[in-house]
Amino acid sequence: MMRATMASSSSLKVVYGSRSTTTRLRLKLRDMMPCLVQSSSVVVFFNNYLALFHSRACTSTESRNTKQDQLVKITNLEDALKVFDEMLRRRPLPSVVPFTQILTQLAKMKHYSTVISLNKKMVVSGIRPDVYTLNIIINCFCHLHQMGFGLSILGIVFKLGFEPNVATYTTLISGFILQDRVAEAQNLFSEMTSKGIAPDVMTYTSLIHGVCRLQDWKEATRLLNEMVSKHIFPNVYTFTVLVDTFCKEGMVQEARSVVEMMIKRGIEPNTITYNSFMDGYCLRGEMDEAKKVFGVMLSKGCMDDTHSYNILINGYCKLKRIDDARMVFREMSHRGVVPNSITYNTLIDGFCKMGRIQDAHNFFSQMQVLGQLPDIQTFNILLDGLCKNQQFPKAVELLEEMEGKKLDFDIVTYNILIQGLCRAEKVEYA
Repeated sequence: MMRATMASSSSLKVVYGSRSTTTRLRLKLRDMMPCLVQSSSVVVFFNNYLALFHSRACTSTESRNTKQDQLVKITNLEDALKVFDEMLRRRPLPSVVPFTQILTQLAKMKHYSTVISLNKKMVVSGIRPDVYTLNIIINCFCHLHQMGFGLSILGIVFKLGFEPNVATYTTLISGFILQDRVAEAQNLFSEMTSKGIAPDVMTYTSLIHGVCRLQDWKEATRLLNEMVSKHIFPNVYTFTVLVDTFCKEGMVQEARSVVEMMIKRGIEPNTITYNSFMDGYCLRGEMDEAKKVFGVMLSKGCMDDTHSYNILINGYCKLKRIDDARMVFREMSHRGVVPNSITYNTLIDGFCKMGRIQDAHNFFSQMQVLGQLPDIQTFNILLDGLCKNQQFPKAVELLEEMEGKKLDFDIVTYNILIQGLCRAEKVEYA
């Protein structure tokens, strides 16, 4: 999902339904979301949420008090929880607005489960959620790959008398695309347009992303033409989806054409665009071209990130240009960009494959000194390198270290050990 759209300027229509509305809604939900009927846990969630909501009298103030509804800024989870609880103790309770602001910021920090939990706490306290709040909850369920629950929130939007807006549908469409459930995303898009809700650039971008992942270029072209015909023009995210797709398919010249088109239209490529472009050249082994793109990115003032360097390091390692990869690592450190486990794993693997075990072990030690804890993949890479280079005593020491750290061996670990024992002619132990 390129970006989760959390809010819309669309007006809200708040009309609470009658019992007959409830009956019609249940029938509508059954037709619209068959997966909900099949999932008992989602049905229970849907019913419990509504029961919880209706069991609480709304005690928050509906007037938008300027003092209470001023922008709430938080920087970490601890502060958010503190402010949230403090607001719940106020009398009268604030409106839903400042609570929604906190949930929005926590969602941006990727505390998705916490957001869902706080929303429940908010409802229990008598705070009536609005469509913006519910959009945030949908977004969190989508990121947690729980589309059934996300769809159930859409049902709750209808049940509470709200009109879902473009953000509601776009978030769900993006969630389906994230799981490669393109047909379901397309069905939701059709339902959205049939209701008279106009898709925006992010809706089209999500769908284009989905069909591109299926290599359905004809449908991607149709969607692009359709959005332009509706005077919805591609933005940097739309173009980046195309660049990324072309590069992954090895179609770097086509990706270059898209970048050139972006610039002609006055749309500056961002870091993600350049990273995709670099990765395309790396996949083709054209490291000089990849480095040129990296240079252009820096000259344009785009922020280089850990992923940018990881792409180059991985490209050099695949070509067995391990010293060039190390130079990129040094450049990365010099610029103050912090390497992550992927950086170290790639370098350790590169050195192991070149038979330079001592260099690999040095990076293994360095990452721990700098506070980057090795994961099971790191240990497996080094263990495999030691076994393939006939350094079995050191492999045994590494195994003992893994046991000391109480790491759970996975199937890769056992395969490495079996192959290593076979090489050491200790087949009986394998």
